[in-house]
Amino acid sequence: MRSAQGRPEVSDELLTALLTFEHSLAVPESSAKPKNARLGSELFKLIGCSNCHEPRLPAQSGFIAAYTDLQLHDLGMEMADKTVSGVSVVSKWRTAPLWGFGYRLQTESQPTFLHDGRARSAEEAILWHSGEAARARRKFTELGPRSRAALLSFLETL
Repeated sequence: MRSAQGRPEVSDELLTALLTFEHSLAVPESSAKPKNARLGSELFKLIGCSNCHEPRLPAQSGFIAAYTDLQLHDLGMEMADKTVSGVSVVSKWRTAPLWGFGYRLQTESQPTFLHDGRARSAEEAILWHSGEAARARRKFTELGPRSRAALLSFLETL
C-alpha cells in the first residue's frame, strides 16, 4: 500500500508478516457436540436459514463452512438504523458468517449478536430477522420446543 506521497505505508517485512499470520488463522472450533445436532442441521435448512447462511462457500482449496452467502439482504425496518434525528434508514446487511459461533458462546462472558449487538442470544438474533428473512423467522417461531432447542444446539456446533 502506498501513501498519498507514493511511499509505502508499511514495510515489506511487516506486510509479509501480516499476510503470513492471516493465512495461518483457522476458524475457531466449538467443542459442543449435542446429540440432536443432526436434527438441528436439518431444521436449519428446512426453515430457510441456509438460504442466506449457506453452509458451504467456495474457496481456493474447495469449500469452507462459513455459513454465509456474503450477500446484502434487506432484513426489514426492525433492523434499520436511525439517523441522529431518529428517522429509520432502510439498510441492507451482509449475511454474517456463523462459523466460530459456538466458540463465541463458550468464550465470551456476554456474547452479543447482529450488527449492533442488540441480540443477546442466537434465539434473539433470529427473532430480530425480518424483511427477506421474515419467512425463516416465522418458521422458527412455529417450531415446537424440542425442535427449536435442536436448532439452537446445532448453532453451538458451528
